[in-house]
Amino acid sequence: MSTLLELAAESRGGASVVLQLTQAMRAAILNGRLPGGTRLPGTRVLAKATGLGRSTLVEVIEQLAMEGYLETRQGAHTRVASIDTHAGARARPSSVVPVRSDLWVLDDPPTPVDIRAFRTGLPDLRSFPSQEWATLVARRSRRPISHDLSYAHQCGLPALREALLVHLRQARGVLAEPEQVLILPSAQAAFSVLAQACVGPGDTAWVEDPCYPGIRSVLRSRGAAVVARPVDHAGITLPQEHSAAPKLIYTTPSHQFPTGVTMPLPRRLDLLEHAARVGALVVEDDYDSEYQYHGHPVPSLQGLDTQGCVAYVGTFSKTLAPGLRMAYLVVPQRWRALVETIATVSGYAVPVHLQLAMGDFIAGGGFQRHLRRITSEAGERIQLLAQTLQRAQDPRLDIPTPQGGLQLCVGWKGETPDTDIAQRLLEAEVMALPLSSLCHGVQRQGFVLGVGLVPKTEIESACGRLLAGLG
Repeated sequence: MSTLLELAAESRGGASVVLQLTQAMRAAILNGRLPGGTRLPGTRVLAKATGLGRSTLVEVIEQLAMEGYLETRQGAHTRVASIDTHAGARARPSSVVPVRSDLWVLDDPPTPVDIRAFRTGLPDLRSFPSQEWATLVARRSRRPISHDLSYAHQCGLPALREALLVHLRQARGVLAEPEQVLILPSAQAAFSVLAQACVGPGDTAWVEDPCYPGIRSVLRSRGAAVVARPVDHAGITLPQEHSAAPKLIYTTPSHQFPTGVTMPLPRRLDLLEHAARVGALVVEDDYDSEYQYHGHPVPSLQGLDTQGCVAYVGTFSKTLAPGLRMAYLVVPQRWRALVETIATVSGYAVPVHLQLAMGDFIAGGGFQRHLRRITSEAGERIQLLAQTLQRAQDPRLDIPTPQGGLQLCVGWKGETPDTDIAQRLLEAEVMALPLSSLCHGVQRQGFVLGVGLVPKTEIESACGRLLAGLG
């Protein structure tokens, strides 16, 4: 009786008394404070002793009896059920050790935005068209019956597929039908779906070297044998000697990450011919081709594919914001059914009202206006970054002429490893991604400098801190 009185006293105030007392009695039974076989007084006696309403106590006892913590019989006292309270303790490990797997490792873990200069991977988040986007989302959200809120079109609403494909045909030379377009939460989700479609344990997959680290995370999770193919002045290189045929080839032909080189036509044709001959699926990651500062962007590799071996991946993370959680995948017709099935089974879906708002944004010309504005601003920043570094005339730095993209890959010929310098620069509030951290064969030295977050007015001072940190 005393234990019940204590539990009742502990359960007063705050949230529901029924909920609190139920939780307290559960815990007391499991930890032995209320031993099995303990007889509970009648609800009238308990109500008088505790000051709680009888209906409250009845509700608590009925709930615990239903869950198996109490035993009630007609004409007999309610008793605490006989439960082996040590079973759970025996099943638990003696210490809390995190569960890990060698197959699932984050090569590119997300980090908070603490430093703006020269962080890579993010656009100018302050340029996000907040008011226009809010208007489009609100309009679609206020009229939910105007679109299908069921499970239909999980891989993309027809309105967005069609609007996006018109944009991709005009801007990137992508050739496809709307049903070949999938809308997914991220480019990483697209890579995962494609890897599940064509790569199994032990299968060979080619990636660029250096390359985007996230693709290695995906391929490792599939148990693939990842082969790092060196990148030269024309992009990913093809082997001259006989080697294991890849099932998947990952490449960034329009603006190689991180070196920034563009794959010329002869290399593109050689890659397509090789992929068709060995039956490989080429994953074209067109992550930031919108940022072109001289002439028009080079058309996509997908637009040259006549054998159905290129899957084209794009994202709104670099043009709008990663927080939108929206990307797109254009698959060859013969892969469509399998890829849609995998995406659906995996639960990769983007909220309906966001898809409709994006379709309106593209079809109404808002996306094009936004692209013109942000590419102009990014072009000015990256040109200023290159010019400022060139004026320093540091012979240890190899500074390329920027052609496109949101980052500049600067070569380093100094004696101190780029990783050490990058760590030192953090103290000066400068982020310089070490090029060697993206390499898996030949360890190139250099720094990848992003301009998405740093204002133009801060670039020269940030460069001063970077140059001072080189030693």
